[in-house]
Formats: sequence, C-alpha cells, structure tokens
Amino acid sequence: MTLAQKKQRLREEICHAAHQVAQAGWVAANDGNLSARCPDGHVLITPSGLYKGDVTPELLLELTLEGDVVSPGPLPPSSETPMHLAVYRARPEVGGVVHTHSPYAVCMASRKEDLTQRITMDMVLLLGGFVPCLPYLPLGTETLAQGVANVQSEAAVLLAHHGAVTWGRDLREAWYRTQALEAYCHQLWLQRQLFEEIPVLELE
Repeated sequence: MTLAQKKQRLREEICHAAHQVAQAGWVAANDGNLSARCPDGHVLITPSGLYKGDVTPELLLELTLEGDVVSPGPLPPSSETPMHLAVYRARPEVGGVVHTHSPYAVCMASRKEDLTQRITMDMVLLLGGFVPCLPYLPLGTETLAQGVANVQSEAAVLLAHHGAVTWGRDLREAWYRTQALEAYCHQLWLQRQLFEEIPVLELE
C-alpha cells in the first residue's frame, strides 16, 4: 500500500469515528475534534465549524507537527489543533486523538476531581486506572494544549467545564478509550446515587 493509500484509509477511519461520535450524541453543533498521525509524521485533523456527522474525507486537513497546512480544505483546521499537535509532539507513541463533550464526562469534569476509583476493569485496562482533571483553561489556546500534553496519564484527561480528551496507539484505541471513559463516568454517577460508599474493585 502506498503512502497516499494509507493516508486515504486514515481519512476514512477518522470520518467513521467522527460519525460514531455524532451518533452517540457526544458532540453538538460543531463541537469536538479527531485526528490521526500519518506514517510520514504528518497529522490529519477534522475541520473547524462543522458537525462531526457531516465530515467527509476530502474535508480533513493535513498538517505538519509544527502546524503548517500541507493539504488544505475548504474549511480551516479545528480550533483545538494546537492541543492535538502538542499531544503528538509529547507522545511519539500516540497515533490518534479524540476530543468530545460527552455528557457524563463533562458532568464529572465539572466537579474538578481526578478519577481514581477503580469500579470497573475497563478503568484499569483501557484507562490505566487514573484519569486526571485539568482546571478550566481557555479553549483553543496554547495553555490548554500544553496542559493536556504534559498531563500524567496513560490514556485520557478531563477538562473542567469543557469535555474529555483520549489518545491511543491509533485512532481506534483512542476511540475505544473515549467510549470507556464515558461509560465509566456514567457508572460512577449512578453509583454515587445508589451508595453512600462506592464499592471499589479489589485487585490482588
């Protein structure tokens, strides 16, 4: 498979994931953004100002890690492009990044608390057992980008009053971690309604 064919496949994978994010109701209007690292080190990212359910391969933009647009589209790159690029620069092993505003993750992020209670195996296996929460940082800024890039987490971070960011070795793993994080936040919310003391998974 040629480099061009690999990039086209990545474009299709990003669109598929973007449509799934939209169908799940984890973005509204033009919220959220997704990206993937190409074999040559460039990054493909969703455009700004577009509902993720309407993203198509030709609308994605290709950029260098420094933010130079290599393959432009009719729309500008996501306003959170600095955050995605900062993650890729800080974590050479990362191949995909997903940012959503899913309801339960936003709810938990608004509490401004790190997620540490291991109530499911997914929390351990997919999220590394710990998801920190950053304080509110202005959207689309270098401050937010560096905050996310420097966070001590294997898989994800919550953004207070904003949303969540997950990453993985490829876009599929990042998307799986998005699902796992939202499910965990939902389960944690339910358990807080049901129990005075949340039962925690005990691992030997």
